[in-house]
Amino acid sequence: MGNALELESRKMIYDFIRSRPGTYMREMERELGMGVGMLTYHLRVLTEAGIIRVEKEGNHLRYFRSDDLHLEDRRTLSYLRDGPSRVILVYILDNGSVSVSQLKALTGMSSSTIYYHLKKLSSVGLVAISKGESITASVPDPDRMINMLLLMKEDIEKDPAEALTSAWDRLKRLRPLT
Repeated sequence: MGNALELESRKMIYDFIRSRPGTYMREMERELGMGVGMLTYHLRVLTEAGIIRVEKEGNHLRYFRSDDLHLEDRRTLSYLRDGPSRVILVYILDNGSVSVSQLKALTGMSSSTIYYHLKKLSSVGLVAISKGESITASVPDPDRMINMLLLMKEDIEKDPAEALTSAWDRLKRLRPLT
């Protein structure tokens, strides 16, 4: 492991992946200011050395430390990196069980967008959908979800949505950072 991390550029890439598990190449390119060719080379070296792991998600490759997170947690982080899904999850966490009409008012998203993301999140167990007088969503394991969001602290605090930031502040009070 030591040899693969001797170069400063690889250390930077590794540190970025460590601080932002589930990141993808374009994110690293933007944040680290490295070209795609250079990143591709160094990511391959780190992968072949067994220091990082790569997981394909749709058209994206997500990067994680090899010794970090179970498969279920890595998949959860992938969903949380999707902005609209994350916003919906944070509003549900912040408000408890929330109806689609409440989510529409809170997020400003269309009903079809909310239904799309709720269906996606429900299919992997991140939200539970209840059908009664109205369709409501809740998070089955709020503590786990808060812990997963804490892993994305840097990404969430950079999100420009003021409402998300205020909800994030309320969630931090529920579970102080260590």
